[in-house]
Amino acid sequence: MRLGIRSKLFLAVVTLVIAGLATSGFYLENKLRTNIEMLIETELGRHARTARELIQLAPEASFTESADRLADKLGNASSARVTVIANDGTVLGDSELSPAQIRRVENHRKRPEVLEAIAAGRGLSRRHSTTLGTDMIYLAVPYRRGDDRGVVRVAMPLTEVERAVAGLRLMLFVAAILGVGAAVFISGLASFFLSRTLLRVVKSTRAMAEGRSKSRIPAASQDELGMLAGSINCMAAEVERLVAALAKERDRFEAVLEGMEEGVLALDEGQRITHVNQSAIALLGLDESPVERTLIEVVRVPALHQLISRANQGEPGTLEFDLPGQGVRHLTAHATPLRVSGGVALVIRDMTELLRLEAVRKDFVANVSHELRTPIAIIRANTETLQDAALKDPERAREFLGALQRSADRLSNLIADLLDISRIDSGEYRLDPQDVSVEAVARQTVDAIEKMATEKNLAIESDVQSGLRAHADEKALSQVLFNLLDNAIKYTPAGGHVAVSARGSDGDVRIEVSDDGPGIEPKHRARVFERFYRVDTGRSREMGGTGLGLSIVKNLTEAMGGQVGLETASPRGSVFWLTLPGAAPRT
Repeated sequence: MRLGIRSKLFLAVVTLVIAGLATSGFYLENKLRTNIEMLIETELGRHARTARELIQLAPEASFTESADRLADKLGNASSARVTVIANDGTVLGDSELSPAQIRRVENHRKRPEVLEAIAAGRGLSRRHSTTLGTDMIYLAVPYRRGDDRGVVRVAMPLTEVERAVAGLRLMLFVAAILGVGAAVFISGLASFFLSRTLLRVVKSTRAMAEGRSKSRIPAASQDELGMLAGSINCMAAEVERLVAALAKERDRFEAVLEGMEEGVLALDEGQRITHVNQSAIALLGLDESPVERTLIEVVRVPALHQLISRANQGEPGTLEFDLPGQGVRHLTAHATPLRVSGGVALVIRDMTELLRLEAVRKDFVANVSHELRTPIAIIRANTETLQDAALKDPERAREFLGALQRSADRLSNLIADLLDISRIDSGEYRLDPQDVSVEAVARQTVDAIEKMATEKNLAIESDVQSGLRAHADEKALSQVLFNLLDNAIKYTPAGGHVAVSARGSDGDVRIEVSDDGPGIEPKHRARVFERFYRVDTGRSREMGGTGLGLSIVKNLTEAMGGQVGLETASPRGSVFWLTLPGAAPRT
């Protein structure tokens, strides 16, 4: 059969067209298959990374039971099969299987994508699924939850690829008839403008998410892309507002915590410290912040840990305990459960000083009551005796009146000393420190008390460095010296010797009042300056002492910036000393 030129040309054209279509179809089919598989891999990679982040952010408690529910939700959201696999290969959850089926699934530890994911951080495999009975493409990535590790795998069936290829064949056939060129041109033009707009949105969104830019996405068009850009702009503005509000709240919270005298600690459910203020660090005697350490490493008080355990179970409570260390401190701790975030808030208060002051107050009240009771009882007894019959006997009446006078004097002295103590404690005793002559104050005090020493046949001497001056309140210094000399005269036996001396040393002034009395035993020396403390109770009351004189000496001296103390005299007796700041040098 001979073909003409038209036929040959027709056949050539037909052959070229068929060959071109076949070649284009074969190329496009392979290209499409490759691209679709690459797209599926990319999509699976995104789904896998998203699933990993959600799994790692899931609550710690009962994750094993919730893994299958999480896989189901992820599978529904991504339209892919999601499998959660433990590090030992046990399947914890699968979006395509029921819990009963999951329990029967074989161990996935040896699956190639799982092995690759554990070894290289990402595993990919194309194979036949024995569970679902179809060809699948699998992509797996490892996840980590604290000490727990595992693999999350996302898969899609390859039937999607075959359907896409079949569709391509039909599209190629139709496109060849209707005009592939126009369709390619139009789609290319549209994709160009679309991709350019989407790329601008992606870059702007990424910059805002990373905090590198506060600019907004330009939304020139009113189509879906313009609406998307507007929504992202609104979301970015709201996020910035919330972040600023949270930052202010955090700053206020930190300022309040650091300004509190109470120690505050926040603990997680494992009693690990997550937050602590400076007061807590000081109360617990720590050198550095204990954040990220467990409470048992910081405070070894079993009762405190039991309190925290009960608070973790939802039972708030309070505990008083002693904290050992450099001087035992008495602390009070209140534990409150944190119901939303879990853990416990612990507030610690130092009650040591409060308890000490309470004990001092009780002792002071008891001592004052006791000291007042004795002279009042004497006055009442002598008054009753005088009323009964003693008034008729002048000699006895004079004796009882003398006892009344002594008791009244004792009451007067006690009340005067109590008033002085009260004024000193309350700050009402106003001091006016000036440069005063120690020699003049000592001479005036000795003159004032010399009659008492003479009546007891005591020698009293004054040996003060000439021109010695101290920075002190003259009235307070005079009262200090008077109390010390009065105390020395009372306890020095007749024929004894009392002396007051003063010297300057290293910018300070040291004043001493010494006697050759019986002295004070070592066990009493540390307490002689306490209120109402007496070495010999019976003898002190017999001499009319109130028990407050040395306490007043200590308080007034310390108020003037000095110190007091007691030493043993040689060969016997006591030396009470005080130091005061020296006067400023004259220019």
